[in-house]
Amino acid sequence: MKTYLTTIVLILSFAFASANENTPVVNTNTSLLSHEVFFNTDSHTITNEEFAKLLDFIKTIETVDIDKVSVHGFCDDRGSYNYNLKLSNKRANAIKTIVAKYIATNNASKVDIAGKGEVELSTQEKNLFTQLRSLNRKVVVVVSPRKLIAGSFFAEDLKAGKTFNLPTLKFQKGLRYITNASTNDLKELTSFLVANKGIYFTIQGHVCCTKGGADSRDKETGKKNLSQVRAKFIHDYLVKQGVDASRIKYQGLKGAYKLGGNDKEDRRVELLVRTIK
Repeated sequence: MKTYLTTIVLILSFAFASANENTPVVNTNTSLLSHEVFFNTDSHTITNEEFAKLLDFIKTIETVDIDKVSVHGFCDDRGSYNYNLKLSNKRANAIKTIVAKYIATNNASKVDIAGKGEVELSTQEKNLFTQLRSLNRKVVVVVSPRKLIAGSFFAEDLKAGKTFNLPTLKFQKGLRYITNASTNDLKELTSFLVANKGIYFTIQGHVCCTKGGADSRDKETGKKNLSQVRAKFIHDYLVKQGVDASRIKYQGLKGAYKLGGNDKEDRRVELLVRTIK
């Protein structure tokens, strides 16, 4: 015998815009973070125990650069459809009020609301069903951080004419090859560029520790063109992984454009966005 679990989902999404775009990102974690708040039967009032747990969760995301927070309200199968809908809304709104109070509400710019209907549950085990009922008297809070690509830029920040330093793509000293620690960031950049086919760009190579803006010598070939071959290395990798070569240019800028600070940070490449179609 099939049993139906009425699951009414209320999604409240808060989009947070940075009050100052120059404010440094303290935490660049890009994984979804979530927390569940459980309720008593027929209640939308949060218990003291669940409230304390929710505040602990909120503390863990204080340094996250938040894109949005979604609040999903659930109820169990008992009661009519309309009753469950109202109860789900009350639970979700109760948690929304708390979340909005403790997470930079002055930066909230949008609230989206959506509802979902019934989810089918198939089980003949009475004890399990009773447990599932209690587990579905809840609200789930999901925090979506803004996603930095290769430790450099947010996808929505890309604009034609802008140049982005790629600080997590680090090169071996005197060589065109990136360090092992940079591999995952290069893969992330590649996946983004493969998926976003309208971005046309130039990879610009740089070197450190030279006088008068000269280029460095490639220890592998002996040629004094290290900035160029570093840019070409990234170019060739992107093409090999599926980025259309017609979208990419590359150039070596030698040691002419220093970042300031530690010279080793000039052992780098940058992404110049030429146009976005």
